[in-house]
Amino acid sequence: MKKIFLSIIFLLVSIQFVFSKEVRTRFGFYINLPNNFTQLDANIDELLKKDNENTINKEYFDELMSGTAKTDMNIEYLFPIKKYNPETNNINIAMVKQDFKEIMAFTIDELCPEMRSMMESLYNKKIRSYQCLKNPNNIQRKSSPAIYYFELDGPFKNQRMHMVYLQVRKGYSTTFTLGCEIKNCSNLVRDFVSIVNSRS
Repeated sequence: MKKIFLSIIFLLVSIQFVFSKEVRTRFGFYINLPNNFTQLDANIDELLKKDNENTINKEYFDELMSGTAKTDMNIEYLFPIKKYNPETNNINIAMVKQDFKEIMAFTIDELCPEMRSMMESLYNKKIRSYQCLKNPNNIQRKSSPAIYYFELDGPFKNQRMHMVYLQVRKGYSTTFTLGCEIKNCSNLVRDFVSIVNSRS
């Protein structure tokens, strides 16, 4: 019985590696990207210019990013290839030059309402916060001094945002964000956590 159980676990782990490929992000670190996803690089400034529906509060975003060079405003998108609407179901990675210890100076009780407030200002609407955790068990810390996990309403109706805030490289803060329609979140969160934990 024990041999069968171990064989099944080995098979599941092997299958996971077959269904993903290691890719280099635009930020220089590597992730295992599931085969049902594709990469796309973009500049946030250009994306905001194309936001005709005014989903993002551009004035607040400019204020939030003041002091950040335009070249630092890059983002990498990971889109599901099939099955999900990529507009409302996607993952993005952003990295900004910032000492991560500045974030760690705040307690989780201070950080949670601040994150919700920032997202409300960014989306121009009231949102709910569902989870706010420091060092959650499902995210590996690796070289990051801490991990912050947030689950909030997304900018679109029936959408959630899952955000992981961490340090991949000293002097920089990295955010992995999953936007998912609520009906798809359980499946996409598994891929999201797997991608975050594969960073190297």
